[in-house]
Amino acid sequence: MHCISLLSDFGSNSSSISKIKGVLLQQIPSTQLIDVSHQVSTNNVAEAAYLTLSNYKFYPQNSIHLILIGLFQGKPPAIILHKAEGHYFVSADNDIIPSLFEKEAITSYKITTLEKGIFITDWIKAVIPICQAIQSNTIDLANFPVIDNNSKSVFLPSFAKGNTLDCHVLFIDAFGNIIINFTKREWEENWNKRNFTLTFSRTSEIHEISTDYHTHEPGSKICRFNEAGFLEIVQILGHAANTFGLSVQRKDHLIYSTLKLQFK
Repeated sequence: MHCISLLSDFGSNSSSISKIKGVLLQQIPSTQLIDVSHQVSTNNVAEAAYLTLSNYKFYPQNSIHLILIGLFQGKPPAIILHKAEGHYFVSADNDIIPSLFEKEAITSYKITTLEKGIFITDWIKAVIPICQAIQSNTIDLANFPVIDNNSKSVFLPSFAKGNTLDCHVLFIDAFGNIIINFTKREWEENWNKRNFTLTFSRTSEIHEISTDYHTHEPGSKICRFNEAGFLEIVQILGHAANTFGLSVQRKDHLIYSTLKLQFK
């Protein structure tokens, strides 16, 4: 069965998702629609990128992922199709998907622009022919212009000062686990798996990477690399974000609370 995943910032108090699913099922009744999340913070492209990165690899090859963030921000709004690692991502003309892949691993195509459409259903109706062509294996990408992916990362950068790295909160999940913008790949390639101390409040430090939960006492704090490869702070049977007073950082924030990784 063919899959289309849906990710948006529409929230739960909106009929938009119901309309989207209705329009898709009218035209592609055999497809399976899967909700990733509709609770992305409004226009938070870094959060959308993280959730996409955390999920797409678990879908079958040739799955379609609709990234419904900032759809009408262009002048005029454009619909972009990205192909990477056997998956198709459809989004507005933003940096969410290009941020997830090395430049040589992704190809992006401009499908169309919405000169008159102002409703979410207009956007979905414009996407449907592409979805149908992908699922029927009849899509000819040569019909669409390739666009350059000289995009800026949507993730806030970490700043290195000698042996110290200043990091930020990227995402907080429903359990209060805190995901920060530092990856296992960075640790292995740039820091040679060196030991470090993670400091995230005046009195809170973690000195080692954990690989399980069950050996730790309730209330204790640990850090680990999650399935998406990002460093995550967890409080066992607790809510780390509330306990330590941390919140998601965005590029439009004037003041950032930093978490410090000091390498030994």
